[in-house]
Amino acid sequence: MPFDALNDWCLGLERDLDPAAEMLHFLRQEIPNATEVDPWQLEAVNSTAGTIAMRVCRQAGKSCVLATRAVRRLKQGHTVLCLAPADRQSREIGRKVATYLRATDLVVERATQTEIETSNGGRFISVPASGATIRGYSVHEIQIDEAAYLPGMNGGEDVIVSVLPMLRDDVQNSQVVFASTPAGKNNHFAELFQETKDDVHLIVVKGTSIPRLASRVERLRSQLSATRFRQEVEVEMLSDGLSYFDLATIENATSMENAICPRL
Repeated sequence: MPFDALNDWCLGLERDLDPAAEMLHFLRQEIPNATEVDPWQLEAVNSTAGTIAMRVCRQAGKSCVLATRAVRRLKQGHTVLCLAPADRQSREIGRKVATYLRATDLVVERATQTEIETSNGGRFISVPASGATIRGYSVHEIQIDEAAYLPGMNGGEDVIVSVLPMLRDDVQNSQVVFASTPAGKNNHFAELFQETKDDVHLIVVKGTSIPRLASRVERLRSQLSATRFRQEVEVEMLSDGLSYFDLATIENATSMENAICPRL
């Protein structure tokens, strides 16, 4: 075997045996100079819990985690259903999955804007979270991106109830994966963190804890209100969603700089 071929074979074997090496290989399809995978990303990719909930700041790489998990499922011939509040969001995950697949030996037999099918029977489906588009599937993994922003009067619970029966019960490792930045406390996603249950793997990732986001975090600190910064960057669940006044309004009314009647 020529040296180059042997080297490629060894790299492929490393990726098959080491999830961190595999995910880094995927990341480099988008970011060629990527050098490592964040510990929380590897934790989420490797989790075997029945339910995984990731409360993650924006731009931290949660879509990379979802896409990596999806490709690992496809390599096993599994079916993955990915939901998001908006069509644009669900398609973005689909594009990332397609990019990662090109870095594997899997053969894509059919690809549309919402579905990818591989030659080993794997299937990835990405659709917006509405009742008209998410019925009739049988899947090994359900991924719900921006889960805190699901549509519905009851914080997305109707969507969750409609998709959970699609999860196959004839295999041991069927999973549901939630990923989102927070949007208050009055939604199904927030309840996962407030009412902890067995076999729910909770992951919380603050922007201030990721060194590669340091410059972006400082920029947001200077541009956002303290309340918005705590929600978007420090991923705090600040409101119960029932307050008459928005938290930012309360903040401005009680600050020395913005109050109509400043505190003395």
